[in-house]
Amino acid sequence: MQELFKAGKYLFAFSIIAFGIIQFGVQEFMKGFLPMPDSLPARIFFLNFISTLFVAGGIALCIPKTRHRAALLIGILLFILFIYPHLVSLLSDIHNPNPWTGTAENLALAAGAFIIAGDSQNAAAPLGTSALARNGRILFAISLIVFAVQHFMYADFIATLVPAWISFKLFWAYFIGVAFSLACISILTKIKTRLASALLGLMFLFWVIFLHLPRVAGATHIEPEKTSMFIALAMCGIFFTIANESAQHKVIV
Repeated sequence: MQELFKAGKYLFAFSIIAFGIIQFGVQEFMKGFLPMPDSLPARIFFLNFISTLFVAGGIALCIPKTRHRAALLIGILLFILFIYPHLVSLLSDIHNPNPWTGTAENLALAAGAFIIAGDSQNAAAPLGTSALARNGRILFAISLIVFAVQHFMYADFIATLVPAWISFKLFWAYFIGVAFSLACISILTKIKTRLASALLGLMFLFWVIFLHLPRVAGATHIEPEKTSMFIALAMCGIFFTIANESAQHKVIV
């Protein structure tokens, strides 16, 4: 299991690379994850520029010598994109649930990049002890609050996303909301963080295999399906990274 936790940063890196490849493939920003307005100046330039940063940054994340700078670059890029277009769009239509989802996802992945950057900043320092990693976990916990609230507020809709072969769909929608809430509390209080992160990481891995992969296989030409799958894989990688911090050092209990 520990080897799976160590692979978290690579799952995250692979997802970042995939974002760039997806955008290069469709020659458009990812609709839900990066909803750039059509009026954006130099739109094609920014599309190719951001896609290139995703691919190059994701590859550099896989290399120990360049991991810190690459993770910091990706974190800063995603945090900028969290502010614009996400936060700007959210504040203009705060009662619409869709901007909340994309905004929280973007913040979560930016936080994950900061966590990885912090852990790779100083090889001699215990994992999870750098200010960058600590602040990354706080931002990540904030995103989990949004996910939890959405699962409670829109449980009926979320239940429709559960595969047909799984019973008690509404129960699972609420259960996952509780899981997000407990994971948020665990990360902020540093209580049972390894257990919480491992379980949430396995939950996202389950989603990737049994929910997202079948949907992508049935609609390979639909960009949002592929993007959603790699967001879930990136979330899995972040949770495993936090679990790895907890397993190797008693910074997080």
